[in-house]
Amino acid sequence: MSDNIIQINNMNKWFGDFQVLKGINLEVKPKQKIVVCGPSGSGKSTLLRAIVGFTPLEKGTIKNDKKNVFNNNEEWVNNLIFLDTKTGLSKDLTVFENLNAWSTMKGWSSNKENLTMALKSVGMDKYADLYISQSSEGLKKRAALARLYLSFINKVDFWILDEPTNELDKTSLVLFKQLISKFLKQNGTIIIATHDLTIVEDQFNILDLDDFKKQRDS
Repeated sequence: MSDNIIQINNMNKWFGDFQVLKGINLEVKPKQKIVVCGPSGSGKSTLLRAIVGFTPLEKGTIKNDKKNVFNNNEEWVNNLIFLDTKTGLSKDLTVFENLNAWSTMKGWSSNKENLTMALKSVGMDKYADLYISQSSEGLKKRAALARLYLSFINKVDFWILDEPTNELDKTSLVLFKQLISKFLKQNGTIIIATHDLTIVEDQFNILDLDDFKKQRDS
């Protein structure tokens, strides 16, 4: 088995004539903590979606244990947690029903106590019976973040999070930071794309896409 969870070589991505990622090389090792930062349009979300295998590349490779993530996508995605700015919640289900459906899809036990604790971890237990169609954007984001607690107790050790603190109020932000701290104590591997560096602890390595681009263009 490779020593790297992820090996990125010469990643390049264009949208039309605009090159959003240029010559990215990155190794992600087990237990590593990486924060991806940069201004809007620097390619943070594109980088994360490419790592998961959702955004194809025009040039370069992304491998997990020497396997191309684009050729091994279902198995790869099932062994990590990816949360982006799209919550993926069904508006026709309640908060609790959404979490239950997601847990079932992952092949985990839909134990009511675990689901309730997951909602409580982000302050959503009192909204369990609220339909997503009636929820604010902030509540939707918190409902999606409850998945992190479930992944934690199900021993998923790789999180990829895109702007996880968007739409969170101060109370929810504190709860989210507590989840991150628990995950780090479990020696999980994590990649976060964020503009909010207050959620980053000392052990994080910073990948600044803006600085990377300037170095490549100089």
